[in-house]
Amino acid sequence: MDSHHRWAVASVALVMRIYIDEAGIFVPPTGQQSSYSLVLALIIPSACEGHLFYEFLRLRDSWPKHEIEIKGSSLDEKQAAQVIELLASFDVVVDFVAIDMALHPMTIVDDFKRRQAEAITAHVTREHHAEMVFELVQLEHTISSMPNQLFVQTELTITLILNILQIATLYFVQRQPAELGDIAWIVDRKGHTLTEMEKAWSTMILPTSENYFMKKPLIFLKEGDYSHFARYETDLSVDRDMARHIEWMNTIYGKQEVPRKSKVINAKRLLKEQLEFADSRNSLGLQLADMLASILRRALNDHMRKSGWKDFGKLVVHDPKPGWFSRLGPETTEPPWPQTVIDVWDALKSLSKPMFLDQPPQQKNG
Repeated sequence: MDSHHRWAVASVALVMRIYIDEAGIFVPPTGQQSSYSLVLALIIPSACEGHLFYEFLRLRDSWPKHEIEIKGSSLDEKQAAQVIELLASFDVVVDFVAIDMALHPMTIVDDFKRRQAEAITAHVTREHHAEMVFELVQLEHTISSMPNQLFVQTELTITLILNILQIATLYFVQRQPAELGDIAWIVDRKGHTLTEMEKAWSTMILPTSENYFMKKPLIFLKEGDYSHFARYETDLSVDRDMARHIEWMNTIYGKQEVPRKSKVINAKRLLKEQLEFADSRNSLGLQLADMLASILRRALNDHMRKSGWKDFGKLVVHDPKPGWFSRLGPETTEPPWPQTVIDVWDALKSLSKPMFLDQPPQQKNG
């Protein structure tokens, strides 16, 4: 075993990692033709990560191009199919959110961003504490001044995180419930500065997730063993700081008060306790996420033959109404999808793996 293979096996801790990467530039195209950009999440359970990375390095070493990192944009159809086949042999989960930037000219994004920013202070009055008002005004300014490209990417990332958390908890509680006890987020920095990404995560992703969890709690299986995931829940009757924070969030979004005896998802613990903005050169998980994101974007934009992406559906979990495509701004009649997008959709749906097991999860003794 060479040094790279030893590193792949030895470096893995017992943490379920969720790798997040994007593909595309999130700006409107110059022409009218559809141009999809997307964000993608790859969940790799700790139980299989070491073995998966070892096999990935073996596969990568078999390709003609030998580099520390091989970008997904450089893969041919055969290599793309090999990556999908490898990942499908492990119990990993993939989800994504894509957007057709041809439907989102600057005016649409500007208007949507303005309304999102104004909503932050919509419920603020003179009766609120001056410090809180100052923080909200600063948050409104941060969103308003965010470049459209980063804003769109952040909006999609929020949707992706909320989707992937529901998928992960339902899927793995039936198969490997212990994996839900330690969740880490590894986000590809790409061309952004660390400050830009941290600001986007703290100013938009975290607050929006907190608001979402208050409005729409995660769906739990009655028979599931959530004892490991319980550390991400907070009892408001015990945690007074969190109770005050929830009251603050209710003030911002104008929500009804949450009963003090309620348990809520501690979004800060779940989304920031183990959060890393990493360089993909140093992360095999991010390299795999980059390859998948690139394969899927090329498929949606008709830049890769079907032989390269036809089995991608084996990596996603079945959902009757998957949230794979996003549209910002007011609801309008969406133009017909290009045939290549319909083909990708059909392939994903037909091969997606089941969310629910035929038998309820078995309780293990000891």
